[in-house]
Amino acid sequence: MRALVVVGSRHGGTMEMGEWVAEGLRAGGVDADLRDAEDAPGPEGYDLAVVGGAVYAARWVENVREWTRAHSGALTAMPCWIFSSGPVSGPPFPTDEESVQYGRLLEWTDAREHRCFPGRIDTPNLRPRERAMCITLRVKECDYRPKDDITAWAQGIAGECAGP
Repeated sequence: MRALVVVGSRHGGTMEMGEWVAEGLRAGGVDADLRDAEDAPGPEGYDLAVVGGAVYAARWVENVREWTRAHSGALTAMPCWIFSSGPVSGPPFPTDEESVQYGRLLEWTDAREHRCFPGRIDTPNLRPRERAMCITLRVKECDYRPKDDITAWAQGIAGECAGP
């Protein structure tokens, strides 16, 4: 079984989460191909897809939105899961439904599940506008990404696809 994992990441944190998804899929016996949304191939030829995006202002970054919209036909015809990375305000984190405007994402993918995982703020890598927003909202440098939960989620996907 082959999986395409496509990730849209602005500063690398969500891409690293995509690496953990691919690791979890591989641990579950799925051959996972991790690609950046900027140059990812279409999902044709794969058995399943996992699409993830960094969330800014309740929206996925543009490159993964564009890729998902462009490949909507193929994504809705295969098993697909989506994940988002973004809440950084500290616990308690918003629910999956509260975290991102995900209605269109579900429409474009017919995803079996959407998971929102807490993200990270890496202050030195932020753009000036992002840094100013963090100062205004009093968001400090942090890393809340739950590697074990992400890997376990991906292993669950692999198990679900393996069947009984």
